Formats: sequence, structure tokens, C-alpha cells
Amino acid sequence: MTADDRRPRSMKLVRIGGIVLGVLALTLCIRAIVQEWADISTAVRRADVRWLVAALALSGASMASLGVLWQRCLAVFGHRTPLGATISWYFAGELGKYVPGGVWAVLGRGELAYRLAGVPRSVAYGTTLVSYGTMCLSAAFVCAALIPWVFVGGGDPGWYVVTVVLVPLGVGIVHPVPFGRILALGRRATGGKLDLHPARWGQMIALIVWGIPAWLLLGGAAWCIAQALAFPGRFPDVAFAAVTAWILGFLLFPVPAGAGVREVVFIALAGLSAGPAAAIALVSRVALMIADGIGGLVGLAGISRRVGSRDLRHFLDNAESQETPDEKC
Repeated sequence: MTADDRRPRSMKLVRIGGIVLGVLALTLCIRAIVQEWADISTAVRRADVRWLVAALALSGASMASLGVLWQRCLAVFGHRTPLGATISWYFAGELGKYVPGGVWAVLGRGELAYRLAGVPRSVAYGTTLVSYGTMCLSAAFVCAALIPWVFVGGGDPGWYVVTVVLVPLGVGIVHPVPFGRILALGRRATGGKLDLHPARWGQMIALIVWGIPAWLLLGGAAWCIAQALAFPGRFPDVAFAAVTAWILGFLLFPVPAGAGVREVVFIALAGLSAGPAAAIALVSRVALMIADGIGGLVGLAGISRRVGSRDLRHFLDNAESQETPDEKC
């Protein structure tokens, strides 16, 4: 069996493993909800709609902020694109994260930037990966910044302290020397097709800062849901749990959209009993899915107006037949 023959098989195994892991995690969440269903069902029936609307708005703004981060990444690496159009590509492409395999969001975003703005594929895919890395570092900054409020509230810093270590590590890794070596490895691994060169240190730090609003908004959305359900979650605990859960769900890319994984992590870190934490996590999931869906539809509508509905249908019909980013870059 050749390496080319083994690749599809290994990808299939990764996808199956991701689905199985997601199902197991969701099973744990459902079990926690069933055990405390009486209290949870009462809270859901009495939920304050105003807080839920606020949570939905913050969820949408959080995801749009990640689109802004990608637009800034494109600019740093030499390709200025319209902000509104880039956010449309972001939301349309991110619909791919709900497909098992983990590559479709990268493929969707990168291909749209290439086809609609002429951004070279090496830059389109490369900046997508850079935006993923910088958003993870932004999340570490936000979690570390919550530590003083944890101490003030008399809480246990616990896992918060781990994020303090990640902050200087993140600042160091985006320096042109180590970051240049990472990019060189990517260039060699792809036969020179992923051809990015390190940006200035200040520019990379600025990208990390650009990612911070997304996580503040995401944490705020989860806290609004806790308020809507009248669960006594403290903002630092709920925000930290929401941000950490989102990032860990993202890093376990074979699981479609981190399904189940994010909920389990949130339950472990939110400082609440399992049932209320699971309820907040699942309602947060629904809010993000609605935000992604609305953003994706609006993004596709904007793209359709620009390229024509026939060309858009052709692009979508052939999306799954495209090469993966690893094969193209």
C-alpha cells in the first residue's frame, strides 16, 4: 500500500474517531441533564428572553470578530481585502466546521478568498491557519486576565494559572525567529506551496490583540445565558470555562464543531453543578449554531450577489470534490 493509498484511509479513521468522541461526550452531557432535569426544565421554562437575545447577539459578534482577525491576518501578509466581504467569506467558510474531518472550514475560507479576491492559495490557507493560532493565544490572554477577579471573589485559581504560562510562550513564539522556523517547516512539508514569510513582531502581537474581543464577547454570551436561566454563575468562572471549552473543542478538530467536547470541558470548569453547567453549555451551543447559521446564510447571500447564483451553486456542488488544503498547499 502506497502513502497515497494510506492517506484516505487514515483521514477516514480520523473522521470516524472524531464522531465517536463527540457522541461519547454528548452522552455525558445528556446524562447530566437527565439527572437534574426537574430543576433544569423549570429554569428553561422561566428563562428571561431578554438575556437570551443578548447572548445570541454577543455570540454573533464574537464569531464576526474572528472574521475581523482573519482580515487583519490577510493584511499583515500583504493582501488587503474588504472587511465586509472578508467576514462574509469567513461565515460561509465556517459552515464547513460542522462537517467531520476538520479541514472543510480551512478549505471553505481559503477557496473563497482565492476565487473571489485573487488571494494566492498559499496565503489564503496560510493566513487561515495563522488566524487559528493567534486566536488561541488571544484566548490565553483573556483567561489569564480573569485571574485577578478570581482572587478577588475568593475563588480557586486552579486552571487559570496554566494560562499565565501560555502568555509569555505565545508572545515568544510569534517572534520572527521561532515563527520563521515554524513557517519554514510548513514550507518544507508542503513542497514550498505554503509560502508565508514571518511578519514583524509588533504586527503579530497586534493580531493577538485583535482576537481578544472575540473571547470577551463569547464569555459574555455564556454569562448572559446563565443569567437567563437564573443559575448563579460568576462571570470569571463562566467566561473562563466558555473560552477554554471553545478552544479545546477547536483543537480536537476531528470532532465536528467540537460537539460534546466543549460541553464536557465547560461542565468541568464552570464552577457549577453538572446539570446547570450542562444546560448553559448546550444553550450556548444552540446560540452559536444559530449565529453561525445566520452569518453563513448572510455571507452566502452576499457572495451570491457578487458572483451570481449559478456560479455559487457550482462552487457549492463541487466543494467536496476539491483537494484538501494539505494537497493544495
